[in-house]
Formats: sequence, C-alpha cells, structure tokens
Amino acid sequence: MPTLARLYNAFIAMGCGCFSVYYMVAYRDAGLTILMIALVNVVFDVSTTLAELPTSVLFDRWSREKTLMVGAAFRLSGFLMLLVWPASFPVVCAANLATGVGAAVESGATSALYIECSRERDPSLTMRTLMSQLYLITGASTIAGGLAGALLFLVAPNLIWLGAFVCYTAALPPLVLLLAGRHDGRKDHAEETTPDGPAESSLEGRRGILASVSELFHRPEVWHLVLFNLGTLSVLLFWQLLLGVGQSGVWWLFAGLLLTNAAQIIASRIGVLRPRATDEAIAVVVIVASAAGLAFLPSRPAQIAAFFLFSCAQMFVVAIASAQLHDAINDAVRSTAFSVVSLVLMAFTAVLTPVCGWIGDAVSVPWASLTTVPLLVMAPVLGFFTRRRHARTAAADQRMARTRQ
Repeated sequence: MPTLARLYNAFIAMGCGCFSVYYMVAYRDAGLTILMIALVNVVFDVSTTLAELPTSVLFDRWSREKTLMVGAAFRLSGFLMLLVWPASFPVVCAANLATGVGAAVESGATSALYIECSRERDPSLTMRTLMSQLYLITGASTIAGGLAGALLFLVAPNLIWLGAFVCYTAALPPLVLLLAGRHDGRKDHAEETTPDGPAESSLEGRRGILASVSELFHRPEVWHLVLFNLGTLSVLLFWQLLLGVGQSGVWWLFAGLLLTNAAQIIASRIGVLRPRATDEAIAVVVIVASAAGLAFLPSRPAQIAAFFLFSCAQMFVVAIASAQLHDAINDAVRSTAFSVVSLVLMAFTAVLTPVCGWIGDAVSVPWASLTTVPLLVMAPVLGFFTRRRHARTAAADQRMARTRQ
C-alpha cells in the first residue's frame, strides 16, 4: 500500500511540475493580455480557497481515495480545456475554476494518504521520517515533471497541459488499487458526528467561533502575515514573464524551479535558528533589492541570481511570521486563525491582482512586478509590535509565576 501511495504522490507532483513554472508564459504566448492572465489567476485562487472547506468535509466524511478521484476529475477536465482552447479567455477561466477545485481537494490530502498507508504498514514510523520521505519523492518528481514540461513547451507551449494530463491520468490506477485494497473506516461520519446536545449549545458554539474570529482580526500577527504575503504578490505573479522570454527562456524558468526548491531547503534550515529582532528587517531589504534586480537587471544570469535571493528571503520571513502566529494563539483556534489569514489574503489578492495586470498592460511587466512591494515596508513594523506584545506577555507570565510561588 505505501508503494501505491508513493506512486500516486509522485505522479501528481510530476503533473504539477509540467506546468507550475511555465503556465504564465503559455497564457501570454496564446494571446492573453496581462490583465486577462491576472484575472485567470484570481479565478484559480478564489475557487481553491472557497472549495477548501466543502472538500475537506467531503474528505473527512467520505473516502479519501474517492474524494481524490473527484479532485483528479476536476483537474483533468481543466487540463483538457487548456490544451484544446488555450486562447479562449472564458474557457481558460472555466478551466482554472475546475483546476482550482481539484487543487483544493489535493491540499493536504495527498500527503495524508501517504502517511496513513505508511503507518498502517509500520506504526513505528515518525512524522519527521514520513515527511522527509514525502518531500524527497515530491521534490524529485516535481523536477522531473519540470524537465518534461520544458521539453514539451519547446514543441508548443500548450503541450505543458498534455504533460499534466498524462501524469494525472497515470496517478489514477494506483488510486483505484488503493481504494480496492484498503478498508476505509469512514462509513457514515454524518451519523457518527451528529451532535447530541441541545440547540442552545450549538448556538453558543457558533457565537464562540465568531468571537474568536473577531479577536483574530485585532491580532498584529495575523496582519503581519497577510501584509507580507501581499507585499510579495506582484513578484510571485510575474517572475515567469520576466525570465521566460524567447526560446531560451524556458530553461531559465526550469532553473527557477530548481532554485525555488533549493531556497525552500535553505530557508527551512535557517528558520531552525533563533531569529534576531533585526533579521526580518534585513530580509525585507534583501527582498526589495532582489525584486528590483529581477525586474530591471539586463542579463538573465543576474536576474536568476536575484530571484534566488528573493526566494530565500521570502520563505525565511514567511517562516518567521507563521511561527509568530502559532506562538500567539492556542490550539483551539489554530486552524481558524490560518483559515482567517487565507480568506483575508484571498480577498485582498482578488482586488490587487487585476490592478497588477492592468499596470502590466498599461506600463510594463517589470514595473507591474513591483506593484505590491511597497507593502513590505509595513511588515517589519508589524513584526516589531508583535515581538513587543510577545515580550510583554512573557513578562506578565513570569510575574504571575513568581506571585504564585
């Protein structure tokens, strides 16, 4: 069973690798304007965010394998539309709506399936071991898919969707075999989880959730993470269009895929160290400088070096901001807090992304890539207030502990 789950994850990662760093240039080559491309990205982001809750409920109350098959069907239909009608804006939007729902199903579910299957066979496996194995499988498969996508792109840009379609189709047999070979314990969660308490307790529970959400909106840690992600939005939106110019551009995009994976490893290693108060401010300066370099440096090697620095610093700050939010909240609202961040981020992204696209058409892509970067100036300020708040809380806890003693 773990082998089948491993194969499934490998094919899914390979399929994503086929298009993940080329799709923006493929849209551009198909004739879509920068604003149209931005709107297509909004459709994908919004559909993914809105579909996460219903698909997670389906995932918990039904079968993991069956739910993932539904997600794969959405993805495959979207890839097919993008392959056949790459120049039709309404079709591309519909395709991204479908692939967004499919991505919501995959979010966390593919890794959960692998962990479940592996622990059924060997319960002694630790989470760290399992995640290390999974990162190795998906990382190598994504790079292999990226190489296949580059070769297909050189033949015709829209063929990246054919590569994704083939990989996702290849992922179905392992999933079918898993469904046939595993006994799924989720028979009827609707019956098992029906609340027995009175309506008043349900109402109180809803009021408690609303109060928690309201309180989260007043936390600087939430806005710190939101603002930083918004500040890097325009760079992450347009980096493919900055590097992927001409026939040789596809190999610079593939290099970007390799460097993004390397940056994730480096940022995770640095993130283990205890960050100093000034580290985030330094990282933001690096991000702003490297974003400007990516936009305006005259040579591709210099641009790819700037993108690597940007990726390392960006992932480092995200790790710091996420850790601060984790430290500031308790387990009861942890999932809610990150859902709030996701929803707020989606709302602002849906507004800012078309603005970036309009600037890309009206001015230029390099200037459009810097549209949201000024927001980064506010991130260290919120980070400062967050650290002060943590320090005051820690001091108050110490005083209370001494009083009790």
